[in-house]
Amino acid sequence: MISDVPMESLFSLAWSSTTNDLFYSRYLFREGTGAIDALSVDTGKSHRMVTFKATSPSTIRWSPDGHTLYTIYSGQIGFLRDTDWNIEPITRDTNSYSTLTLSADGRTLATVLHRNYATISVLSQAGREFGEPHLLLSQSNEFNEDSVVSWSADRNLLVSNSSRLFRLGADGKSQTQLLEDSGAFIQRRSSCGTGYSLLSWGYHGGTRTLNIWRVTADGSSPLKLTDGIWDESPVCSADQKWVYYVDAPSHHISRVPLDGSGRAEAVFRFPQGYDLIPAGSDWLDVSPDGNSLAIPLAESKGGAVKIVLFELGSSRPPRMLNAIHCSGQGLQFTSDSKSVAYSIRENGVDNVWVQPLDGSAGHALMHFTSEQIWSFSLSPDGKSLAILRGHGDSDVVLLQESKQ
Repeated sequence: MISDVPMESLFSLAWSSTTNDLFYSRYLFREGTGAIDALSVDTGKSHRMVTFKATSPSTIRWSPDGHTLYTIYSGQIGFLRDTDWNIEPITRDTNSYSTLTLSADGRTLATVLHRNYATISVLSQAGREFGEPHLLLSQSNEFNEDSVVSWSADRNLLVSNSSRLFRLGADGKSQTQLLEDSGAFIQRRSSCGTGYSLLSWGYHGGTRTLNIWRVTADGSSPLKLTDGIWDESPVCSADQKWVYYVDAPSHHISRVPLDGSGRAEAVFRFPQGYDLIPAGSDWLDVSPDGNSLAIPLAESKGGAVKIVLFELGSSRPPRMLNAIHCSGQGLQFTSDSKSVAYSIRENGVDNVWVQPLDGSAGHALMHFTSEQIWSFSLSPDGKSLAILRGHGDSDVVLLQESKQ
């Protein structure tokens, strides 16, 4: 080993085509932004090439002449000259791109273009399962795996889509935008009674961090509740006095007063040998009876997923339930606090599974034969289920240098 870089911050590696240096893009958690470093294989020393103010390049590839570094940033393709290290865009569209390969002469880029197709539907309870979905909304390139649908206290749906939060009528006929922040992103939203919504809101107000914010039900009067580096998955306590959330870098579940009157405090630490699910969202939930917290975590070795149950007000070790096929795209207690529902993925298809906390046999709530679930939400009475489902289509695209 010639250098030690935290894996959670490392995005991509690219050999220089003219020197014996290895360049790598990374995310700086404390600064809340991206950077590109260069490692000299000869000396084993690294140095910073550039720190970005408002973006995080992921994939990087050098041109054959060693003067241009191509990159994917925020799903788009751009390039940097070795003279000023500013990103200049190549693509500016609603699609998303991944991977980059250059031809030997450096005049052709190969990449993979992604398009997302998604629907929002509501299912009604039919016995112990749910019936056929009632389609409310169908969109192209509007939603992705990070989008969230949830029920509001007035039985409408609240939908967060990256930089936008809107209310969708349960009949699908009305949309009301509650907030929009083009320079930021909303990772998750949850309700706290009839008066407030809780948001994981990243880069809001000029910050470069992901923090927990409280807004009123109409999206106004934002109040920042946490000051961590990467705070995720806020949920309200049953008595509406506390907000529990995941402090990702420290592997803690913490809490902060809903009214903003106090500082955050760590409540539980992840069990040793367990971490957040790499490919999923962080879905923390509080049971309706106020006694338990649940979160899906993956074993650091082997990757097996468990539903970890913490007992509030107790120092006892958490209980763990097997969560076979858990996709990490949603977890919620049922209305009676006796089971947890979570999304499962088998052969590329998602459904929602209910697992009783007493360890008895679980069952699927539906039997979809296509699509993946990006978010789901059981209504407070447990009689309706909102689901955001989608899939992505991918094409290999060649971008050629234009003749001057």
